[in-house]
Amino acid sequence: MKRVALYLLISIFGAALVYTVMPAHAADPPNLILNPSVETTTSTGTPQNWTQSKWGTNTTTLQYKTTEGHTGNHSLYISMTARTDGDAEWIHDAVAVQPNTQYTYTSWYKSSISTEIDLQYTDKTGKVTYAYVNSVAPSANWQALTTTFVTPANVAKVSVMHIVAAPGWLQTDDFSLTGPVATTPPPVDQNNLILNNSFETANGTVPASWNKSSWGTNNAQFTYESTGRTGTKSAKVTIGTYTSGDAKWYAEPAKVTQGKSYSYQDYYKSSVVTRVVAAFIDANNVYTYQELATAPISNTNWAPYNATFTAPASAVKATVFHLIDKVGNLTLDDVSLSAATTTPPSPIPTNPVIPNASLETASGTQPANWQKNNWGTNSPTFQYVNEGHTGTKSVKITMANYVDGDAKWYFDPITSLQPGSQYHFTTWYKTNVTPHAVAMFIMSDGSEQYFGMPIPQPSGSTTQWQQYSDTFSVPAGAVSSSVFLYISQNGWLQTDDYSLAAYTPTGFNRALLTMTFDDGHEDNATTALPILNQYNLKTTQCYATTFIEGQSQQVIDGVLAFKNSGHEICSHTVTHPYLTSLAPSDLTYELQHSKQYLVSLTGQPISNFASPYGDYNTTVNNEIKKYYRSHRTTDEGYNSKDNFAPYSLRVQNILSTTTAEDVAAWIAKAQATKTWLILVYHRIGDNPGEFDSTQAMFQKHVQKIVASGIVVKTTDAALDEIMPQVP
Repeated sequence: MKRVALYLLISIFGAALVYTVMPAHAADPPNLILNPSVETTTSTGTPQNWTQSKWGTNTTTLQYKTTEGHTGNHSLYISMTARTDGDAEWIHDAVAVQPNTQYTYTSWYKSSISTEIDLQYTDKTGKVTYAYVNSVAPSANWQALTTTFVTPANVAKVSVMHIVAAPGWLQTDDFSLTGPVATTPPPVDQNNLILNNSFETANGTVPASWNKSSWGTNNAQFTYESTGRTGTKSAKVTIGTYTSGDAKWYAEPAKVTQGKSYSYQDYYKSSVVTRVVAAFIDANNVYTYQELATAPISNTNWAPYNATFTAPASAVKATVFHLIDKVGNLTLDDVSLSAATTTPPSPIPTNPVIPNASLETASGTQPANWQKNNWGTNSPTFQYVNEGHTGTKSVKITMANYVDGDAKWYFDPITSLQPGSQYHFTTWYKTNVTPHAVAMFIMSDGSEQYFGMPIPQPSGSTTQWQQYSDTFSVPAGAVSSSVFLYISQNGWLQTDDYSLAAYTPTGFNRALLTMTFDDGHEDNATTALPILNQYNLKTTQCYATTFIEGQSQQVIDGVLAFKNSGHEICSHTVTHPYLTSLAPSDLTYELQHSKQYLVSLTGQPISNFASPYGDYNTTVNNEIKKYYRSHRTTDEGYNSKDNFAPYSLRVQNILSTTTAEDVAAWIAKAQATKTWLILVYHRIGDNPGEFDSTQAMFQKHVQKIVASGIVVKTTDAALDEIMPQVP
């Protein structure tokens, strides 16, 4: 079953905020797509240089609209009303492209559903292949879409396709496909001790003044790349198999002064967390090393790395190794090593400033630095209220005619939050419903990401202000952020006095990982279980008993196969309902009967519970406490000693797009903070839905888990270890 609550978070903005970061360049590159605004029409009334495409069993109409466009009067429209399989798309004439080259695609779109961008490649032999790029969230209003991709070897032509593969509609206009922008390398820094710092000067097939080195048991491959952050060159190292050692490109050692401080900087892309080490050489050519801070994952965007170190008393030369010591890849460009300046770097703000945090400053009839937004089918009223928790102002939303979507006030996204850091958010609110809390991040490519925080638990009073307080993590690549409460049902919500502060969790004795599986998909006994048994990993399997009780013996045998292999069995209700919508007797039945049935089936205690869709409130939690030791939600985050709440356990949700590198980064965060990481899986199998994983990707996830060395326990075993540590 799909977790609808998470889907709502992913698609939370009907009118999305788009922030675009454009690199400096000498001249705009030409648009390769002909008739990019589809304004030119053929004699038969179709858009010139464009064709319709549809396959599979579905009911789809493709239209050339002639009275509405993002610009001009024309646009392309697809409406799918029923689908068994297949998809539909408008396709522009294939354009010639260069192999191993990065291209940027942009367009404007509106849609009622999630769609996706795919590529149709034609190679030099005429063979056609396809590649998935990314999914695209729905938007009720025209929104800009920007994405990049790197062409494969032997490619000759490409068409970019915006695809509909589910019932709903998509409208597109103003298309662009451009090649790499001609950039000018930065001026030579006379203080930079690294020669050929942008890799632009070649020495045969390698960059001049650079060395490559690997040791240990791994199959490192070094490449001198033709795409750089600036100029046209960069240096890449890839490890495909790894047992021990590391690999790195490094600059020729430079002379340094003993006791003097130096600043190191590079720009990098990496699929894994990488290490940085300062290497010092004494007069006898003996090396010593100083470990610097690690560099987080940055899969698609060039990320800056900065560190400062002091040359030891014996050093006469130094270089810096930005290295990789696991399966993955690392690319470097624009490297700098120079004497440190006397001006200290700006510190990370302890208390980032929210603009107009108490809403006291007005801009006309609205609060300054605040925005209002809603999407879906509903009728909200937004008010700037002359009453506050402190001062005389606050903001209020009153929702009526609710069918779907949500509404919220939110402060203008701020740029002072640091990627990879954690923050503590508070606000004061009054309400007559249960609101939700979300952290929103604008990424460097203009897309949005959302972090679902624990659901506020209103006291029941509609007249008393109460505080909401919780934490979130800023993802790599985020350039600005906002945090807000939203309302998604008929009722009202009033908020005031927002604040943010840097947050460091209080860890347990060690990091722990728990893998949980929801619903009871029959596939998992034949797809996931063999992989888990291969690595001797024990999980928590959470079953909605309607998928088991009264079903075939094969289904029941699948449950018993997990139980007999030492996995924990957990309750996930009977019928997988929204628990907050149930009458008291129905809530009791869902919690009680599922436990009774699972106990009778497995012959063992059923101690823990996972709520469908992550839907809960105070009433639901109080009832859960009568039957279970814990409640696992779908609220995102890490469980630490200072925020530990056994009836609101936090997780990281696995989607079909979750990579092995994402899992590795979550594990690295848990290990660094000694927190408890819980992963939520659903079905493992072919043709994955939004919340499922392929068997191949799941295998990669498991390999990352095993390679990390993190301790893996079931929910019950983890609670046995953690509970004695909590005051």
